[in-house]
Amino acid sequence: MTSAPEPASLHEYIFYVDVFSYCNLRCPSCVVGNKYGRLSDWPHGLMRPDLLGRILDKAVGECTVAAVGLYNWTEPLLHPEIASLIEVVNAHGIDSWISSNLNVLRDPEAILRAAPTWFRISLSGFSQEIYARGHRDGNIETVKRNMRRLAEARATVGNTTTHIDVIYHEYIDNRHEIEAMRGFAASLGFAFSTTLAQIFPVEKIIAIADGQASPADRSLLDRLALPLDRALAVTSRLNQANCKLLDDMIVLDVAGNVMLCCGSSMERRNVVGRFLDHPIAELQRRRRALTLCRRCLELGIPTYFEGDDAFVPIAAETSADTDRSPEYLP
Repeated sequence: MTSAPEPASLHEYIFYVDVFSYCNLRCPSCVVGNKYGRLSDWPHGLMRPDLLGRILDKAVGECTVAAVGLYNWTEPLLHPEIASLIEVVNAHGIDSWISSNLNVLRDPEAILRAAPTWFRISLSGFSQEIYARGHRDGNIETVKRNMRRLAEARATVGNTTTHIDVIYHEYIDNRHEIEAMRGFAASLGFAFSTTLAQIFPVEKIIAIADGQASPADRSLLDRLALPLDRALAVTSRLNQANCKLLDDMIVLDVAGNVMLCCGSSMERRNVVGRFLDHPIAELQRRRRALTLCRRCLELGIPTYFEGDDAFVPIAAETSADTDRSPEYLP
């Protein structure tokens, strides 16, 4: 599937760590919202700062850690000690990242005193009607109120280092609200960008490509500004041999188990071992041995996640009133 890895001690990884075992939203594009697999199989609870510290002590002894994202599939701001977790990462001299739906913001001053390197706010609309389609069970007015609180807290604590970025997930039916949110973010001093909405996890994409789309899947697929069938038509021709998700990223669940990748589900079959119990080289060997990767690479799903220049004109062709009835096959 891929060339032999270089020694772990020479390699640089980004770590993504689910520090909390739950998300408060049910976004249909996400493994939590579309209920892929048995969510009851996920480890429950939260990661304590001391466990994160031990994980990072081991990691920095075995490899170069470029950054630690305190999230993957779940909502990090639900963790009551999120500021302490940020401080643990920073104390190791590593960039700390947060990505949040911002429906909960308990103590923004404490978070910004901890000074994460990067704080991303994920959303998909400016009005409640539009936002709720992509961020189900969320409230955009709560998000906007919390954005104001975050801006005020940054000024109160004098934080000049944390980069705060609003990322707007673009669907065919929410484009008309992009500029309103762009202006609101700018008024608070936040950066703003858009990204073409995608569907997760890897296993669901494979199932759809193999003709197993559910009615709920088709409802979501019809909203995507980047049609999945057309994206996979591009990526499946790439003959992809390597995967950055596998080679350059390490994903841990709340219990400290290493998962297959950041795009795969949290099913037990994707657990490769407890990070503290095995050297990184062995964990990487186990990850590469899992069979899910073969079909994923055949479809070019890593490039679908990463993006490709060919996606831009495809997305430009779509619009809110486009009548599409695609066959979701590569």
